[in-house]
Amino acid sequence: MSLEMCYELTKALYTVVQSDQDRDTKIDQVEKLLAKRESILKDVKVPETADEKKLAGDIMAWNQKIDACMQELRLEIQKDIKDTGHKKKSASKYNNPYAESESTDGVFYDKRN
Repeated sequence: MSLEMCYELTKALYTVVQSDQDRDTKIDQVEKLLAKRESILKDVKVPETADEKKLAGDIMAWNQKIDACMQELRLEIQKDIKDTGHKKKSASKYNNPYAESESTDGVFYDKRN
C-alpha cells in the first residue's frame, strides 16, 4: 500500500516539476509533496512482486528526472541571485562613481594655518 502511495506522490511531483507554473508556487508544491513522500518512504518495504518491482522502477526513473529538473531550478535561482548582486553593484557605481577611489590626488593643503 505504501509503495502505491509513494508512486502516486512521485508521479504528482514529476508533473509539478515539469509544469510551467510560477517558480515560487512550484517550489511550494514540491516542498509539500516531498514532505508527504518522505513520511511515506519510511514505511516502504522492498518490492516482492513483479508489479511492485515495476512501480519501484518507475519511481526511480521519475526520481532521476525530478533531480535533474531540481538541479536546473537551483542553477536558475543561483543565476538570479548573482544577477541581482551585479545589478546592485552597478547601480551603486552609477549613483556614486567616485566612491571607490579614495586617492588624495589633487587635494590642496593650506600650510598657513
